[in-house]
Amino acid sequence: MQRVAINGFGRIGRNVLRAWFENPKDFHFDIVAINDIADVETLIHLFKYDTTHGRFQGKVEVLWENEQIFLHISAGLAQLKVKVFCQENPELLPWNDLNIDVVLECTGLFRSREAATKHITAGAKRVIIGAAPFDSVDAAIVYGVNHHEVKSTDQIISSVSCTTQALVPLVKIIDDAFGIDTALMTEIHAVTADQSVLDHAHRDLRRARASGQNIIPTTSSALGALKQVMPKMADRMDGYSIRVPTINVAAIDLTFISQSHITAHKLNEVLVKAARHDYAEIMDVTDEPLVSSDFNHSPYSLVVDLNQTMVVGHQAKVFAWYDNEWGYANRLLDLCESFT
Repeated sequence: MQRVAINGFGRIGRNVLRAWFENPKDFHFDIVAINDIADVETLIHLFKYDTTHGRFQGKVEVLWENEQIFLHISAGLAQLKVKVFCQENPELLPWNDLNIDVVLECTGLFRSREAATKHITAGAKRVIIGAAPFDSVDAAIVYGVNHHEVKSTDQIISSVSCTTQALVPLVKIIDDAFGIDTALMTEIHAVTADQSVLDHAHRDLRRARASGQNIIPTTSSALGALKQVMPKMADRMDGYSIRVPTINVAAIDLTFISQSHITAHKLNEVLVKAARHDYAEIMDVTDEPLVSSDFNHSPYSLVVDLNQTMVVGHQAKVFAWYDNEWGYANRLLDLCESFT
């Protein structure tokens, strides 16, 4: 049984642990440690009570053993004993002593190769950066598209971003079927923790503005990550993000010029077939008139809204929803499982 540690018990780290408990039979690894600089009482409270995803349907107990803190977490028949650390420097974590196979790096801070390698120095065999990387990594992975390309020698892996996990399958399916000449993407994204509740200094002057009162255009890390996974799209695609005042669920509005004849019916046919067959594990479709909250807690990387598909000549538009927290947390677990 492989052993996994979570570094950073914030939005993604907590959702990863919750998602493991929702489907424990799907995974052949245990989560045995978490590290976060917050105190353990706060970590437990935020794990148990979540504004977005509701209460944790299980029990959490604190255990003290030889002056070390453990959490005994149980839900149904599943249970984990998780060691808790409060260490700012990953190099000082006892990953070697704990025989850690994979560290899920979920702080959002250690996104460069040099920073992520601190976990390797501490004794972990592999690191999955739970975000788009700042520089080159051994592999940038979109689960369901290229996860089978991870080599046994790859140590620093990026699971790119939630938007990239949604965008890449969509682009690949369409490009394989029709060919994409050029494309533009608009990412419509819920607020994130790096935004300001009230106007406050930020390196991005638009993100410095109050998140609950503004629609905020900003950059998207998904484009750079997409180009790592699909280099052929590097000069053919661009886009940006719009942050909106909701707390969860995002969407992709993709407009592209097709290299071949296309109709809305034909395009939807291809997307439905992909969701039912090759991409069934990570993709779904809907033809119902739904809104963002209907996709809260969706485990898929993307759900294509078939009613929003449009075609004019060779120009087409597709629209896909995704839970930027829960869907992404599930992909991190899937990637860990692929290593077992």
